[in-house]
Amino acid sequence: MRVVRSEYFPAGVVLGGVLLFWTVGLLGGLSWLSGGQSPLTVLSWMIFIYAAVVLSPVAVAFSVMDISRRYRGTHDAGITAPLLKNLAELRRIALARLQRED
Repeated sequence: MRVVRSEYFPAGVVLGGVLLFWTVGLLGGLSWLSGGQSPLTVLSWMIFIYAAVVLSPVAVAFSVMDISRRYRGTHDAGITAPLLKNLAELRRIALARLQRED
C-alpha cells in the first residue's frame, strides 16, 4: 500500500503502461488485425492504436518531467528552506535600514 501512496506512482504507472504497450507491439501484438474481424472492428482498433502511438511519447515526456520535478523537489528541500529563511532575514534587515534612513 505504501507504493500506491508514493508521489511517484502515477507517473510510474504511465511509464510502465507505455513500455508494456511498445513491448507488446514489438513482439507481434498487432497480429490480432490479421484475423477475420469486421471492417468496423479493424478500423476502430487501428484508430485506437494510432492514437496510442501518437500520444505515448507525449505521455512519456510528461511522466519523466513529473518524476524529475518531484525528485528534485524532495532532494532540494533541505537546501532551499534555509536559503529562503536567510533571504527573508536579509529583506527584513534591509527594510529596517531603509526606514532608519528616512
